[in-house]
Amino acid sequence: MLTSATRKESEGGVALILAMLAILILSVLAASIIFLSQTETWTTLDYRLTTQSRYAAEAGVQRTMNWILNNYTPPTTFTSYDMTKYPVQYSSNPVVLSAVSGVSSNYPDSTVSSAYNSALSNQSMAGLTGVSFSTYATLLRMTGGPEIGWLPGGTASVPQTWQITSQGNIAGVPSAQVQVVATYDRKATQEFMYAVAATGTTCKSIDIEGGAYTDSFNTNNGNYASTAQTSGGDVATNGNMYLAGNNSKVEGNFSGLNTSTGSCPSNGITNSSTASPAYLGTTQLTSSLSYPAPSAPSPTPPTTNQSISGDCGSPAIPGCTYIGTKHVSLSPSSQYGNLSVSAGTQVDLSAGTYSINSLSMSGNSTLVLSSVPVILNFQGASVAKVLDLSGGTVSNTTGVAANFQIVYAGTAPITLQGGSNSYGVVYAPNAAINTSGGAAWYGAVVSKTFTDSGGAPVHFDAALLNSLLQVGSFSPINFSWSKF
Repeated sequence: MLTSATRKESEGGVALILAMLAILILSVLAASIIFLSQTETWTTLDYRLTTQSRYAAEAGVQRTMNWILNNYTPPTTFTSYDMTKYPVQYSSNPVVLSAVSGVSSNYPDSTVSSAYNSALSNQSMAGLTGVSFSTYATLLRMTGGPEIGWLPGGTASVPQTWQITSQGNIAGVPSAQVQVVATYDRKATQEFMYAVAATGTTCKSIDIEGGAYTDSFNTNNGNYASTAQTSGGDVATNGNMYLAGNNSKVEGNFSGLNTSTGSCPSNGITNSSTASPAYLGTTQLTSSLSYPAPSAPSPTPPTTNQSISGDCGSPAIPGCTYIGTKHVSLSPSSQYGNLSVSAGTQVDLSAGTYSINSLSMSGNSTLVLSSVPVILNFQGASVAKVLDLSGGTVSNTTGVAANFQIVYAGTAPITLQGGSNSYGVVYAPNAAINTSGGAAWYGAVVSKTFTDSGGAPVHFDAALLNSLLQVGSFSPINFSWSKF
């Protein structure tokens, strides 16, 4: 029997190939792990740089807000600004304060621009090397005009809205630049919304008789003769409005807690006027009229009797300067007691706030505003009447009601006397106000009660809706960020 043997081929090379394939696969895995680790490292670095840049940009926003709140001086004149545009414009371009390279500043006051740039250009971050921020601010909105500074917490600032743009940067890493945009807003509350506002709750809280009436005009558009409207002379009260006599009327709306008509005290309007219509419409108040008491004069004025009768008296009243026969001036830097002005004396008042205990005018004497605004802030300590203009007049030739302000927190009565230049506002929410004679008052009145039985019209200056505002504090209202 024959047998055969089969010889097997050598398999020594297969192991080498498998080993090399295993090494290749492991190398690819190792490279992938290294690449992934490097990617995560760069991602972490990018996140850290972006976060640092964003923190720098946010710090810039906060620093800018602090600068606007504590270092910025708002304008007192507004002729350079076009406040009808959004954003506000100066020289046909948006108003900008800039500390950013490549963004031009456009602000009427170069001193303010320079101060902003010095405070907010390329500012470093404590504890972070090479991290900085620069900002610019665009004025979106501004309401110009004299503002209220005599209410508790009030300021003489200006309602504004700023858009703050802050750029956070890290030196040598352009891709880490972050921009944060925030809006910083200072709101204001209207205090003079009506020709007459009375906080009283009694019958005849507003008493309009003898042909007296209210209407409106707008000093933003011209004088009374050119802008008078047979509407807009709105009145409001927590109590009753009484209309009586020949053609007594409100050329505007009545606002009250009760808007029905009938006999007081159950009804909001008691109407026996011959005018038709006696008022244009009604609006029911959702809550009582409430006006905060103004701050008392500071320093407190004296209560001594002081007489101006052609001159400053003997000895001369502190703060009084004799100009000529029956002509004197008073300084707002002094305080005045129970001041009486008589004998046809002209008293010039320059811009400022006057602290006075009481004032009476007689003998066709005149208060003349030589510069504006003028504020008379009354104390009214131990007096029967805090202000009596029945024997004199006020001459405010600017024709702007906001430029003459009568302010009183107490309860002693006030007597107003109007005239061709009697432009002003009265803010006395706890006092009874009476008019004397039939001469007009151009502006607005806030009182506890208001009695006009002599036929004197009250012409509401609609410009007060956007001036003499109670300005609040600044507050941030929105925020966004982007990387670029």
